[in-house]
Order: sequence, then C-alpha cells, then structure tokens
Amino acid sequence: MSKRVSGAALSYLLIFVKLVVTLFFTPILVSSLGVDGYGLYALVGALAAYLYILDFGMNDSVMRFFVAHENDTVERDVFLAKMLGLYSLVGALILLGAYAMSLMAEPVFGASNTPEQVEMLSTMILITGIGAAFLVALNPLGALLSATESFIFLRSMEIAATVLSALVMVVVLRAGGGAVQIVMVSTASVITQAVLRLVYAAFVLDARVRIGLPDRKTLTRVARYAAPIFVVMIAETLFWKLDSILIGAVLGAAPVAVYAIGVTFNKYFMSFATALSRVMTPEIIRQIDRGADATMLTDLMIRISRFQAMFLLVILSGLAIFGQRFLVLWLGPEFAPAYWVMLAVLVPYTLELSGNARNIILQVKGLYWQRSAITMVMALLNIPLTLALLQIWGVVGAAISTGIAVFVGYVLIALLLKLRVGMEIGRYWLETARGILPLAVVVTALGLWAERYLPGGWDALLLGGLVHLTVFGLAIYWLAASPDERVFIDRFLRRFRGGKV
Repeated sequence: MSKRVSGAALSYLLIFVKLVVTLFFTPILVSSLGVDGYGLYALVGALAAYLYILDFGMNDSVMRFFVAHENDTVERDVFLAKMLGLYSLVGALILLGAYAMSLMAEPVFGASNTPEQVEMLSTMILITGIGAAFLVALNPLGALLSATESFIFLRSMEIAATVLSALVMVVVLRAGGGAVQIVMVSTASVITQAVLRLVYAAFVLDARVRIGLPDRKTLTRVARYAAPIFVVMIAETLFWKLDSILIGAVLGAAPVAVYAIGVTFNKYFMSFATALSRVMTPEIIRQIDRGADATMLTDLMIRISRFQAMFLLVILSGLAIFGQRFLVLWLGPEFAPAYWVMLAVLVPYTLELSGNARNIILQVKGLYWQRSAITMVMALLNIPLTLALLQIWGVVGAAISTGIAVFVGYVLIALLLKLRVGMEIGRYWLETARGILPLAVVVTALGLWAERYLPGGWDALLLGGLVHLTVFGLAIYWLAASPDERVFIDRFLRRFRGGKV
C-alpha cells in the first residue's frame, strides 16, 4: 500500500508537471510554428497513435503474466526474453507502417495543404515512427516494472523527461528550429526513457534481459488475452485521433489546431483517472484470482471511482467556469471555439474515465471481447456522424459526435458488467455519485454566475481559479468524502508533499 500511495502521488505530480509544461510551452509552440504549423504538429500526433496501436494490446497481457508469476524469477525471465523477441518484430512492423504513412501524406492531405506542408508532414511521420518502434520493442520491460510496482522510478523518470525535453524544445525553437526539429527532440526523449527502463530492469530488478523467440503456446496465451484489448485500442484511436485526420483532410491544418487545443485536456483527464487505476491494477488482478465475487468487485469499483470522480469533477468544473476566458488569454480569440470542443468531449468522457478500472475486471474475466465489440461499433458509427456534423458545425460538430459515441458506449458497457459479471451497476452509480455530483453541480452553477463579474486579465483568472479550487476541494473533503476517504486523502497529500506517513 505504501508503494501504491507513493506511486499515486507521483503519478498526480507527473500530471501536474505535464499540465504546467503544456500551459507554458504551447503558446511558445503556437507562436513559433504558427497556427498551420501547430496544426501539422497535432496531425502527426494523431497519425502516430496508429503506429503505437501496433503494440496489438499485448502490454496488458504481458503484465498479467508477470503479476501471476511474480515469485518465480526464472519463469519471468524466460517469458521476458520471448516477449522481447516478439516485440522486436513488432517494432520492425511499426517502421514499415511509418514509411507507408509517409507515402500516403500527399494523396490524403495534399488537397487541403501546401506541398511544403505535406513534405514536412511526411518527414515528421518517419521520425515519429523511429521512436514508436524503439519504445514498443522494449515495451515488455515497462510491463515488468509496472507488475513489480516500480512506480516511483517510472513516474520520477517521466517527470524528469517531461521537464528536460520541454526545455530542450524551447532552446531549439529559439535557435530557429521548426516542427521537424521538435519531433526529433520528442523522439529522442522516448528512446531515452525506453533505455532507462531496460537499465532499471537489468540492474535493480535483476532481470535477465535477452532476446528469444516465443513458442506457439506462449503466443496463443498472450494473443487470447491481448486480442480484444487490441480491438479496443483501434476503436479508441478512431475515437480520439480520427477526428483530427478528417478535419485535416476536409478543412486543412488551421482547424486541426483549434480542435487539438480543444481536446488537449483529454489526456490529462485520462491521466488523472488512470493514475489511480493503474497503481491498483495488480491488486485488482489478485482479488479476482482469489475469487472475489460481484459484490466485492462492485465495492472495489466504487472505492476507486469515487476518488477518480473527486479529481475529475474538480477539474471539469473549473474548465467549465473559466475555460473560455483561459483559452482566449492563453492563445488568442481565434481559439475561443476550442472551449465548446473541450466541453462536448469532456463531459461524457468524465463518466467513462471515472469507471475505467472496470476494464481490468473485464480483461481478467475474459469478457474484453464484448467490450471491444461495443467500443468498435461506437467508433465506426462515430465516423459518418462526425463527417455529417463537421459540415454543419465545423470542429465543434466533430466533438459533439465523439461525445455522443462515448456516452452511448459507456452505458452499453455498464449493462455488460451487470449482465455478465453480476455487478450492481445501480448501486455503483448511486454510491459513486453520492455527495460528489450534487456538490459539483452546485459549485459549477455558482461559479458560472460569479465568473461574469470577474475583471479581465490573468490576475483575475488565477485568483478565481484558486478560489474555486479551494472552495471545491474543501467542500469535497468535508461534505462528500467519507471518513475512510479523508484518511486516504490525508495520506496521499502527505506523500505528495514528501512527508512521512
């Protein structure tokens, strides 16, 4: 538990650091690259997501094996060698995929972008592909570190990499570098972190790092667990990255920039939610392997989801109140429409993320195929709906389409948990929302009323945000949290500040 609390605290510190870096670095990036240049940069990120899914969902399957054999280092190392060999082949496949994508840049994006922009896009795809191939090739080491709950090292490394890479990017931009050079720095950071995971596994965990080839039995076992996860990865990539590609192909690079800013906070929302569920993943697996029944799993989900909801609703409320004012001050009035993109996606996404620990349950219970089918159907239906709403409301229409698909998928998967696992979904919703949701509605409504009377400028925005955070945080602590939850929050805050528990 001590490692999990420390890991959770560092995970949230990492999210905070990434958020601060984004807040300070994005205006520099937009002003240096221009709106079109930033749109191309965001477009490369969307395309890169399709390279990373060539992991085929095997990472969670590999971690599942490491947790199950945590006391057998010999078996662990044999399996690690087999997976490193397999993932090396996947890395080579990613390189081929990146090359194919670079060739498709002109046919897909040439009509709405200049030849110079298309050439830049092609180059950035190739560079990103190199980093993705290297990272995926060493993914089994990351799974091993997660399975052994080496969260302190993982999060500390990511914090350092986030800060250092941002500083290097600023230097590169000041020296006259462009989007291609920024992608090069990002790729170098990815490769460095992968190498550090290898060093930690070899010298701290005493893992025998070597490359072998998996046998058919091992491949079958991994594939059976990983296949539905891979389908979900494809579906989620379609959800969150295809919109940018469709906008880039139909409207050009500049609207991609507006949409990208609108969904910028998605990844931080996801990070806040998964920071807790990821450190609890090994424990969830152990509980299921020990025979936890549906009532116990419902209780576990409620406990995790309430903490996730507390964090997420504080942030969502602040964005709803101050989001448009912030975007205009941060990047300029041309990015004001990004506020509606942000809300259209984040409101339903909050429901999805506050219960994402359910995915581990579905994986271990062998029901992930059903979840993957639901997610894929929603993602495919989202494509024609996005194209239709894109013609009516532009980038906001694309966000509305995605939000609708996310919400419908969330409800269908909840029904799956109820029917196949026996979880008490009604009790789960009521207990998770108890105290937290009514408080969020009241505080947000009062905040929207009060925000109209705030003067302009950064000082008023920062003061308003601080007051909102303080009021909402104290209200959650004293009015919504249970005594046990307050004890956990106290422990978490002491770890976050570096104190002793």
